[in-house]
Order: sequence, then C-alpha cells, then structure tokens
Amino acid sequence: MLRIDSEKLRYIESLTIKSYPSECCGLLVGTDSPEKRVVEVCPVPNRNFERAHDRFVIERCDFEKVDKKATKNGLQIIGVYHSHPDHPAVPSQYDADHACSWFSYIIVAVEKGEKTNVKSWVFREEGKQFEEEEIKS
Repeated sequence: MLRIDSEKLRYIESLTIKSYPSECCGLLVGTDSPEKRVVEVCPVPNRNFERAHDRFVIERCDFEKVDKKATKNGLQIIGVYHSHPDHPAVPSQYDADHACSWFSYIIVAVEKGEKTNVKSWVFREEGKQFEEEEIKS
C-alpha cells in the first residue's frame, strides 16, 4: 500500500494535465517504514526529448539532487510518478525494462488533456512484472 494525501495526488494530476500531450515525471519522497508514505512530490524534467509523448527519462543529476535533499531531511526516494498521455494507467514494457523493485510507480492516464485514471504499481523482480498497489489517502 502507498499512502499519499489527496492534496499531493491532485498536485501530481495537475502536473500531468499541464504537460499533456507529453509525459511528465517526478520523484516521490517519503518513508517506507512502517508504511510507504509520500511526504513530498518532486517534479523533475522529462529528459527524453525525442519521444516525450510516450517515454520519460529522469537524468542521474536530477535524481541525485532530490536524493541528497531527501537524505538531509531524513527521508528517501520511494517512487516515481509519470503520465501516460492517451494510454491507460498500466505500465508499459519500457516501464518494466527500467523499473526498480523497491519503488512505487504512480501512473496517471491523461486522455485528450483530462485525467482519466490513477494507479500505483510495484515491480516484482522475481516475476519481472508489475502488481497493482493500493493508494490510500
């Protein structure tokens, strides 16, 4: 289960709508013990300029900047969010190929500029597939 308050979730949704028809992305900062809880949403630039409509890339320098700040505040990166413009909130093969088993992945489906669905996923290394994760506010 991933705990994220409704204000933070609405913030993510607004960012995905603003970036349409391109994918947007960002990092979820928080705690994973005793529960996985999002404390901060950190937007980062999608560095995939050639396929921004259906791929996102988070550069190492952007990741490290957020990670350093999180660590300083006693937190850690616990996940990633991104949008799927005109595509369901289901992980793609590209998502699976680049997934980390310890992260939550919030995917926001945006159809014609409107949010249609939000789901969170966890990648299971042993089966090389995603399982849906409950989102609680």
